[in-house]
Amino acid sequence: MRNLFVTTVALSSVVLTLADGKGKGKGKNNDRIRTIYKDVVIIGGGASGSYSAVRLREDYNVSVVVIEKNSNLGGHVNTFIDPATGRGFDCGVQNWIELGGARAFFERFGVEMQPNVRSTFETVSVDFTNGQQLTNYSPPSAADRTAALQRYVAVAESFLPILEPGWWTFPQPQDIPPDLLLPFQDFVSKHNLTAAVPTFHATTGFGIHDMLGHLSVWFMRSFNVNLARVLLGAETSIVPISRKNQDLYDRILTSLGPDALTSTTVTSTEERSSRKGVTLIVRNSLTGIRTKIVAKRLLYTPIPSEANTSPLDLDREEKSTLSQFDYSASYVGVVSHPSLPLNKSLVNTPISAQPANWPEAIPQYPYNTRFENYANSSYFRIIAVGDQTFTAAQAKKVIEDSFDKLVEGGVVNRTSPPERLTFHKFEPHGLVSAYVGKEKLEGGFIQRLNGLQGRRGTWYTGASWGVHLSTSLWIFTDTVLERLVADLWG
Repeated sequence: MRNLFVTTVALSSVVLTLADGKGKGKGKNNDRIRTIYKDVVIIGGGASGSYSAVRLREDYNVSVVVIEKNSNLGGHVNTFIDPATGRGFDCGVQNWIELGGARAFFERFGVEMQPNVRSTFETVSVDFTNGQQLTNYSPPSAADRTAALQRYVAVAESFLPILEPGWWTFPQPQDIPPDLLLPFQDFVSKHNLTAAVPTFHATTGFGIHDMLGHLSVWFMRSFNVNLARVLLGAETSIVPISRKNQDLYDRILTSLGPDALTSTTVTSTEERSSRKGVTLIVRNSLTGIRTKIVAKRLLYTPIPSEANTSPLDLDREEKSTLSQFDYSASYVGVVSHPSLPLNKSLVNTPISAQPANWPEAIPQYPYNTRFENYANSSYFRIIAVGDQTFTAAQAKKVIEDSFDKLVEGGVVNRTSPPERLTFHKFEPHGLVSAYVGKEKLEGGFIQRLNGLQGRRGTWYTGASWGVHLSTSLWIFTDTVLERLVADLWG
């Protein structure tokens, strides 16, 4: 990982002013508004935002403030801590691929890492729509799966220069490789990847609500070459020795101190331009206290949905470009029930996948992917997936309904009296896996997206601009930060 330093002194002062001249002398939280001056304001404290804050502040000597709507940093990490034992159970991010300076970044915060060891639980294939166990289903053999993954790597490697670390060198519409514009199901058929389809889906494909129907270019940003190499044993994935993936982000939050404003959202934008900088009004959802942030540049990291970007006073070009994205939606959690079988993973597999129709092994959305037991515990991981209209309430119902079907089908024993599934943690990842269709790509969408970088004093990173995996995102983020800093001091 690069370790660049900028010697310019960063501005980091805070003053108190009256808010719009109103409420003078009343002494209420909303009457007075503090003003924070920073070099860069970062919206979002997930993987990209937290990493950016550390790199800018510690390695570039740039003053920052992070605006994060949740009470903690980390985004989709989602670690559940068993209150009785203190043991951590990660229901979001499972591990990190050891790329670039990933291990060194963890060690910077005293988080010791070790190679990830995957669980080897028995997999039970069950159709969650009717609770019927598949007794005649033959998953791909290890040899067939490995060969298919190797073929995938051989093909996907040729696209690395235009897909990673970001969109910077993506070709003009007329030069986009035809394979990238194929629906993934056609890409699978063309390159004889069918034996890898269950692995694609079980690993990251559940983050896309219609994996086989999406263009292959979007699939490759969810399941990239590095991930395939990990599954082939050619690269390593790592986890904290503590088995608590949240540890890194908790320590980043402590390190940032007052430079991280959690439980806070942007309510309005007073200024956003390259010449005058950025002025935002933010509000703490717990205290109601508002803060004015004056910064030279803005780094935006969340999904650029209409709801997320509405306070930013987007101009016509920004709106017309970002509004073209469509999304999937996902929800993760930790559940338990006395009848769920220990040391097993109940995987949602349609009956039509029998006997070896592997592309049919992917359920129709919305669906719950699995009940996956955590080793040496009574807890199970769940993941519900749908399109961008899929709500948290619908996701919870899908999960509960799938459990009821397992009981009806006899896969899970009925208790007397009947007991409901217990949710110990339920986290809305919300909109994920941004994508557009073939026509928009051929209409120059990526070029327009790239054109937003640096526009009106605003730079972008995050999964909508890079590979969805955390350490790959950090590598892409490094390229954005280099450009941002050059713009900041240029």
